[in-house]
Amino acid sequence: MNKIVQDVTKLRTPLTELPKNKTEQDIIAAALLTALKKEKGFGLSANQIGLDKRVCVINTKEPLVLVNPRITKRSEDGIVYIESCLSLPKTMTKPRHTVRSQSITVETDNLGTVEFGADEPKKIGTEGHNYFSDEGLLECVVAQHEIDHLDGILITDEIRRYTQTIVKEKKYGRNERVMVKLSDGKTEFMKYKKALPLLEEGAQII
Repeated sequence: MNKIVQDVTKLRTPLTELPKNKTEQDIIAAALLTALKKEKGFGLSANQIGLDKRVCVINTKEPLVLVNPRITKRSEDGIVYIESCLSLPKTMTKPRHTVRSQSITVETDNLGTVEFGADEPKKIGTEGHNYFSDEGLLECVVAQHEIDHLDGILITDEIRRYTQTIVKEKKYGRNERVMVKLSDGKTEFMKYKKALPLLEEGAQII
């Protein structure tokens, strides 16, 4: 039985795509589903059980295996959610606030195009609520969480990939450090107060 990886250095390494080999896909999928059932979680990615392959599973409405998933579209209506992670034990008792898209489009090698989204749209910027009753939103958030894992992103990381509309709804402290994509395409890590005038000139927080 694969143990849940808690080494953040390993978890921050983006995973390689899985070749179109159904046998290997089935083996990894089975290992993920078995581990997820044991841990009683909503989702799990391959690097969380020590496998360097771009595969994850989610299990909210029904078990879904996503092979080489890529988010190709995000809605501009975000929601502040509360998340924890099996690989980050402290978040199991102290969940983290995250900002997520309410709907996404995902391209996969095994299922083709998959749409995830809230059953009912929520107010942008709403926070501190438990939306587990909205199965569509829960599934959408779990999908984003697991695909983040495949890209080496954790819920504890400062830098997160939001749409610009979602970023505008998130309130940053003046001294909070953010990653900014400048108008010339370069990126720079800086304090939010320094980023403000650059945002007016076309820069974006990423």
